[in-house]
Amino acid sequence: MLRFLKIFAAALSFVSLGALAQTEAVPFAYEKISVTPSGKRVAVSFRERSCKSGECPEVDAGMWGMDGGIPRFVTGVFVVSIDGREFVIPRKFYQDLTNTYRLRIFEKNARIVIELKGGEGAGAYTARFKLGGMCGFEREVCAEVCKEIWERTTWYNAFAYAADPRCESGIQ
Repeated sequence: MLRFLKIFAAALSFVSLGALAQTEAVPFAYEKISVTPSGKRVAVSFRERSCKSGECPEVDAGMWGMDGGIPRFVTGVFVVSIDGREFVIPRKFYQDLTNTYRLRIFEKNARIVIELKGGEGAGAYTARFKLGGMCGFEREVCAEVCKEIWERTTWYNAFAYAADPRCESGIQ
């Protein structure tokens, strides 16, 4: 009986390794509606896509999640709605995020925070989008474990948010 179990375990590990070798990486996707502790409904649609042939040049700098080479996946869609209203995040603020593997939504200091993690090794990153009211946001990028901020961008555009009279004073 013991010999049978050893042979069965060896065969199972061989089959598992074969199946693992045939598994292809798939682009990250996140489609979910979350309710924060304050009662805000936050809907996020985030999808990566594979690079089309010749579309993605080799990366030496300028993209998060890579330490050189050609990215497997790039962010194609990042749409956020808060309580049914779309929160505009311009493409230029997410098109440089590659190889994402996790998305988390939470609330901090009355602001919605969307945290993305991606890459691996020296190319690993954490990007936090701190949404301020409906008027703008801050994007911070740091290492996988944030000890220091590598990049901080504050975006406010009164034209994009002209329909919201509370936006006159900037990010809330």
